[in-house]
Amino acid sequence: MSAPTTPLRLVLIGAGRVGTAVTELLRRRGHEVAGVASRSTASARRTAELLGTDSFDHLTMLPAADVVFLGVPDGAIEEVAGEVAERLQPGSVVVHFAGTSGIDPLAPVLDAGAGAAALHPVQACPDVRSALERIPNSAWGVTASGGLESWATDLVARELGGYPVVVAEEHRPLWHAAAMITSNGIAALLATGEALLASIETEAPERVLGPLAAGTVASAEVGGGGAATLTGPVVRAESDVIAAHLEHIVRAAPHLVEDYARVVRFIVAAALSGRRIDEQTARRVLELVEERRG
Repeated sequence: MSAPTTPLRLVLIGAGRVGTAVTELLRRRGHEVAGVASRSTASARRTAELLGTDSFDHLTMLPAADVVFLGVPDGAIEEVAGEVAERLQPGSVVVHFAGTSGIDPLAPVLDAGAGAAALHPVQACPDVRSALERIPNSAWGVTASGGLESWATDLVARELGGYPVVVAEEHRPLWHAAAMITSNGIAALLATGEALLASIETEAPERVLGPLAAGTVASAEVGGGGAATLTGPVVRAESDVIAAHLEHIVRAAPHLVEDYARVVRFIVAAALSGRRIDEQTARRVLELVEERRG
């Protein structure tokens, strides 16, 4: 099918953080927002006010639109797609923002002759304000129906200031898994580090470790990835430092010994795969960790 031409007329169904932010970013680029719908009337009205448009009930009507954004939970995408499919105008495209799903949940839309795209921003968006700040310059996983791949990547790159990456339908779960373990893995590591600092009564441990985490991520982005920018006692083969860590954790916070050991094992695996350490160093570090745990 032929792609919609700009400026676009947009509709948002579901007032989620990402969908609201994406619609607002496009509105700032000169595209028109024709309406907002949500399961909650109050949420729809609040988001419509933010976007300078009207709210509507998608179960009974659908404003004419070139692009319909589904900012709904993953499990509701197919249901909502079916609810709006018959009222889509010819040549329109329905887009969702879920990571694991591609365009398969949009089958009702495709059956109705419309286009479909899955655009997943690889970004942590705890609220709309953060999403507005962070989505530009983020990477996006792009999966689109026939004839729309170029349009979808252009929308991400030119209108949203993002880095589009085409992801095959069957690879979407792995794409999302990588994003999930990175985002939540960093948060979980921070929680463990904060717990260690709390064991020595450090105030505001997040203030201590937050800038460190940000600096590490920045170094990885410009320095060739995570393995290439590993530092610390594992890659320097400083087993005495690791031994000291374990000795003091056992005394001050024994419940965190396994967490520390688990992270060291991850570091060793990454350092090995990135050829930052040799097998002998890896074995010595892992043996030390297992011995201290015992």
